[in-house]
Amino acid sequence: MRAVAAKGAGLCAALACLLGAAPPASAQDSPGAIEGLPAQAPRASTGAVVHWPSQVPADDTGLVDVPLPSASGQMRFMIDPASVSRPAIDLVRYTLVARSRSGYRNISYEGLNCADNTWHIYATWDAGAKRWVPNGDKAWIRANVVSNSDVHGVLDRNYWCKGAMAAGDPGELMRRLRSGLQPYFVAH
Repeated sequence: MRAVAAKGAGLCAALACLLGAAPPASAQDSPGAIEGLPAQAPRASTGAVVHWPSQVPADDTGLVDVPLPSASGQMRFMIDPASVSRPAIDLVRYTLVARSRSGYRNISYEGLNCADNTWHIYATWDAGAKRWVPNGDKAWIRANVVSNSDVHGVLDRNYWCKGAMAAGDPGELMRRLRSGLQPYFVAH
């Protein structure tokens, strides 16, 4: 009977891997994983309960631009200050509005984990249905902290993360972004 139970547990673990569940802790990547390989979900702050923002920006009024020094101008990225929260010492959540030069607008609710320089889209806004659509993919993506054209890397490196922690409360994070100052050039 134990052999059957052990075989069943092994089969369950294999199925979990195939279905995208996280591998056992011993097989997870560490924060210093090889660059370019997918990062596993951070183990600390990301488990906090996610509440979608109750308000979605109707237009770009009041949004704060994320300066991208190397961007080609094809896309404009903005943060809704009302949506910024810090549910844990190393996690910032926010609504990101991306607007193309032709006027197309995409809205997502995201998290930035300063502890391991990763980001995640929790949900995207469906303007037609007027509701948040949860992201079925649970993976966190490594922010490109060496690029001046990656919005997540710029937020992480230049504005919202100080080492492995968020660089302040939501008000302080937005003051940093509005100022355009880049006070932290801390190696991650």
